Amino acid sequence: KVNPRYTSQTCFNCQHIAKENRQTQAKFECVKCGYKANADINAAKNILSAGHAVLSAEGGRSQGRPLKQKTCDGREKVA
Repeated sequence: KVNPRYTSQTCFNCQHIAKENRQTQAKFECVKCGYKANADINAAKNILSAGHAVLSAEGGRSQGRPLKQKTCDGREKVA
C-alpha cells in the first residue's frame, strides 16, 4: 500500500526531496538539513512511516487482515 517512489531521495529527518540527497548507492546525505544515513535505512524508515500513516487512516488494520494475531502452540518452555 506504500508507493516506494522517491523514498530513497526523501530525507527522513526533514522530508526534503532531492535526487542530490542520494549521493551513492549506499550513502544518503540531505542537502537541506545535513542528515546522514545509509540510503537503504533512510528509505526503509520513510516506507515504515508511510505504512503507519496508511494503517492509521484505515483504523489500525488493512482490509482482510485479522484483528489479532494467532498464537503458536508449538512454543518451547524455558526451564
